[in-house]
Amino acid sequence: MLFEQESLSFRLLDVLFLDMGCSKNRNTGRDFDALSFRLEAASTIDTKDQHLSLSDNDITFIPAALEYTRTSKIDKLIVIHFKTMGFQGNRIEHFTPVDATDYRALFEEILSIWLQKPLGYRHECAGLLYRILAKLYRDHASQAPGYGKIEAAVRYIEQNCLKKDFSLAPAAASCFMSEVYFRQLFKKRFHMSPKQYVICYRIRHAASLILAGYFSLQEIADLCGFNDPKHFSTVFKRIMGVPPSRYSYHF
Repeated sequence: MLFEQESLSFRLLDVLFLDMGCSKNRNTGRDFDALSFRLEAASTIDTKDQHLSLSDNDITFIPAALEYTRTSKIDKLIVIHFKTMGFQGNRIEHFTPVDATDYRALFEEILSIWLQKPLGYRHECAGLLYRILAKLYRDHASQAPGYGKIEAAVRYIEQNCLKKDFSLAPAAASCFMSEVYFRQLFKKRFHMSPKQYVICYRIRHAASLILAGYFSLQEIADLCGFNDPKHFSTVFKRIMGVPPSRYSYHF
């Protein structure tokens, strides 16, 4: 998920208030991501494999290049357009907060600053977007079924998975359950296996180290828990879309 990317970088493009009214639109070919907060809504969004009903206070992330159809009777929203670096989603992410008060305030604040454009407004708006993403991460995790049972294991994974001798067995043991049951709960929560999560975490960290420019690719592979630099390069390209030697802020 977008807001679970610990090393996410983005370029902010625009912040808009939209009143789409009663309409039906087909969206194709967008080269930017969109994060929106529905002020008032009675609408639906359909992709080839998702059907979402949207109402007041819903928060929606639509990744770049995803084709969808939006049908609405009412649709008033604040939307943030941006380009992410090192992350490409392929599904719409939809979240309904238990209490939307803080989210509404954050979205209204970022819109107000963007429209007024005081000195340093882009930096301030970027900071607000990070605050929104951080709050989404915390609130979504707290509402996820079974997350409390594996929270200690997730912390263990993130603190230790860059080590070459990392094993998932202690992670399962940290929450007092079998590896089989732990894997089931983990996949239900994160929509991927613990092994896949570890690989993605390592690659995101590697991407950050590449951009920092302090280490060689072989050193980065070693620092991120990979025994074989060639295997690291293969995995990096599969996840990020380009080999580590070509990765830059452009991607």
